[in-house]
Amino acid sequence: MTWDPKLAMMRTELSRDLGQVKAWCEHKHPGRPRYTLVAVAKFYEAMGVSLEVGVAETEHPFDEDSIIRTAVKGLGVLGYFTSTSGAKWTSPGTIVFAADLSAHESLAAVRYFREMGLSE
Repeated sequence: MTWDPKLAMMRTELSRDLGQVKAWCEHKHPGRPRYTLVAVAKFYEAMGVSLEVGVAETEHPFDEDSIIRTAVKGLGVLGYFTSTSGAKWTSPGTIVFAADLSAHESLAAVRYFREMGLSE
């Protein structure tokens, strides 16, 4: 992928948001093997930023579909576009990994998603 300077400048913020989403996923799906939440960030014309999320670096294989669905809902709450069907993207994308959050930051993220109406 080609490097996009706009997204590179935002990488820290994107990583932090993805870390919050990972905290929510871990809360919703306890007991899963360790994994890394990763996304491709892209700018879309007249829309904004989309994070196309996936799971990488798993310790043991598992069904990751439920994690991805939970992550997509969390990203939507944070204002990222989760449906880009028919939209024209204006950047090749930047790979972002979820930031490691402290226990306090993870609890705050879970509380935030609950307050925003995501269900248990």
